[in-house]
Amino acid sequence: MPYSAKDRQDFIGRIPPNPESLVFDFGGMLSDELPLAVSGITKLKKKSNAVLLSPYYLPFKKSSFDTVLSYHYFDMLPLNWLLISFKETARILKRDSVFSFMTTLWTPQRESQRSTLVFNEILERKGLLFRHELEDLSRILDVAGFGEITVESVKRDITIPGEFGRSHLKILGNILKKEKGRERMEIKTLAGQYLGSVKMHGEAMLPALHITARKI
Repeated sequence: MPYSAKDRQDFIGRIPPNPESLVFDFGGMLSDELPLAVSGITKLKKKSNAVLLSPYYLPFKKSSFDTVLSYHYFDMLPLNWLLISFKETARILKRDSVFSFMTTLWTPQRESQRSTLVFNEILERKGLLFRHELEDLSRILDVAGFGEITVESVKRDITIPGEFGRSHLKILGNILKKEKGRERMEIKTLAGQYLGSVKMHGEAMLPALHITARKI
């Protein structure tokens, strides 16, 4: 998304990869910022250096990459899939190499972020988005073969423009079309809360955790 371009640049800049290193962009969210990186995508798109993958199998040989980065892709995976993904990440990374990723922190610090929280909670309810606790992430990183885990809380003040907010309305409409009875009424109530909050306060990206680990 264009509105998060600086946030993506800041994410990369906090632990910049060596220009000569081979970088894997897990999830393909950083293709604009890292055009030379190998982008791992789950849906076929016209991208240079893109490789189609599943989150639980990375089609690369052992110790292929110097760095693995991922920007909010893991928000879309349940915790049991993350363990498999992290083990695969450790497999394709060279020893002592860095794995760096960002994940959403579901703790709004301003009213505009509360709008996004309500929207995310609807997606979470339908299994389209997942919140991950730091304790769980640290545990599965350790199990997957990573050490030297560091965590930085990233406060953000990034407004989501109206044209992108309208895509959220389309998503909510598609969800409601598939629901019936009590579940439909409850989601409709949450959608109303979201719309009311956006109208009054706008919408902004939630804070995040930037987690870095090193392959042992």
